[in-house]
Amino acid sequence: ELANIRSKFKGDKALDGYSKKKYVCKLLFIFLLGHDIDFGHMEAVNLLSSNRYTEKQIGYLFISVLVNSNSELIRLINNAIKNDLASRNPTFMGLALHCIASVGSREMAEAFAGEIPKVLVAGDTMDSVKQSAALCLLLGATCSMTSNLGVVTAATSLITTLAQKNPEEFKTSVSLAVSRLSRIVTSASTDLQDYTYYFVPAPWLSVKLLRLLQCYPPPDPAVRGRLTECLETILNKAQEPPKSKKVQHSNAKNAVLFEAISLIIHHDRCVGCLCTGSRCGRVRKPFLRDYVNCCQRSFSLEDGGPGSCVSRCLRLCRLSSWPSC
Repeated sequence: ELANIRSKFKGDKALDGYSKKKYVCKLLFIFLLGHDIDFGHMEAVNLLSSNRYTEKQIGYLFISVLVNSNSELIRLINNAIKNDLASRNPTFMGLALHCIASVGSREMAEAFAGEIPKVLVAGDTMDSVKQSAALCLLLGATCSMTSNLGVVTAATSLITTLAQKNPEEFKTSVSLAVSRLSRIVTSASTDLQDYTYYFVPAPWLSVKLLRLLQCYPPPDPAVRGRLTECLETILNKAQEPPKSKKVQHSNAKNAVLFEAISLIIHHDRCVGCLCTGSRCGRVRKPFLRDYVNCCQRSFSLEDGGPGSCVSRCLRLCRLSSWPSC
C-alpha cells in the first residue's frame, strides 16, 4: 500500500484535493499502526491551503502527529496557519490553533506570539476559538520556561491572570509552577541562580509563582509534598543570619517570605495540606508577628475584618503547633 501511495504522489497526473486527503489519511493510519512514514509531508502541507474543511482537517492532523518541531516544513506550515488565523473563519482558526499547540516548536511560538493574543482579545472571536487561543498561550508560555528571567516572569504573569479568570482551564499550571519554584529556592539547583538580587535568587519571580499557587490548592500528593518542601526551605532561610546588611537584601528576602506565608494563610482552611506539624509548622511566631505588623502598617483598619489576611495571620500566631495531616 505504501508503494501504491508513493506512486500516486509521484505520478504524472495531478491529484485533486479528495485524492490527496485520502492518501494522506491512509499514511496517517499506517503510521498509527506502527510503521515508519518518510514521505507525504508536502502533500499534507498542500492540504492546508484547501478551502474544504475535511481536507484541511486531515492536513493539520497529519502535521500534528508526524511533523516534529525541527522539520524543514515549519515555515511553510506557519504561512498556512497565518492565513487561517487571518481568515476569521472560526473552524479554520480552531484547526490552526490546535496545530500550534500540538507541534509546539520554538519557531512557532515566536511566529505567533503576537497573533494569538489578538485572537484572544478580539471582540468578534467566538468563545470556542478564545478557549483554544487561551490554552495555546498557556502551552506556549510553559514551553517558554527557559532560563531567561524576563520570559519566565512574563509567562507567569500571563498564566496568573488567565487562571484567575478561568481556573478550571489552567489547573495544569500548578505542577509547573511548583517545579519552577522548587528549582529556584533549592540551593542544589542552578536554575536562574544567575538572577540573584542581593543574595536572593529571582525574588520577583518567586513572589509571582507563590501568588499563582494561591489560585489553586495543590491536589496531587507529590506536588503537594514538593510545595511543602519549598515553603519549608523559604521559612528556614528566613531564620538564617542575613548575608548582607543592606536594606535591599532584607526587602527581597522578606518579599518571598511574606508571599510564602500568604500562601499558607490562603489555604488555612486546609492547613494540614501545606503546614504539617513536622515541616512548615516550624515557622516561628516572630515571623508571623512581623508579617502582621507589616500588614497593619500597610492596610487601613477597615481591612482588618475577620476574614482579612491580618486576622487570619493572628489566628495562626495563636497556634502553638499546626496539626499534621
